[in-house]
Amino acid sequence: MQIGELAQRFGVAPSKIRFLEAEGLVRPARRTRTGYREYDESSAEALAMILQAQSLGFTLDEIKGALAESRTNGLRHDYLIGQITQKLTELDRHIAQVQELRGRLICARNELKTRMKNSINCAGKTPTLPSGTSKLRAPRQPNRRSAS
Repeated sequence: MQIGELAQRFGVAPSKIRFLEAEGLVRPARRTRTGYREYDESSAEALAMILQAQSLGFTLDEIKGALAESRTNGLRHDYLIGQITQKLTELDRHIAQVQELRGRLICARNELKTRMKNSINCAGKTPTLPSGTSKLRAPRQPNRRSAS
């Protein structure tokens, strides 16, 4: 099958297949006399595996490593399980970071809501600042001396 047929079969652009070929991940079985790429089922299977790995969050470098490992030692399920476990660990770490950020954002929102609520007194007037304080000022910029 030609590149257009393969691309249509997997719902990707032919340029993606050309890119994966340039990266050494997909190889056409042969080229016709006119220079067209011809792909066989093994190319299609490789493309399917690459697309699935990408959909699971694996980078092209990680996919290259897995393919090199399978070329050297055959398809080892323990290697693949280890790679998936490592990706799950990374994902868990990312989830924890995002949850911590979410908590900080909720806290900041609640503090701002409280400040807004407390800035207007019961009469609907904005409270005055205590004596001895001035209006808010922009922070001062540090002196920047030129290196002469």
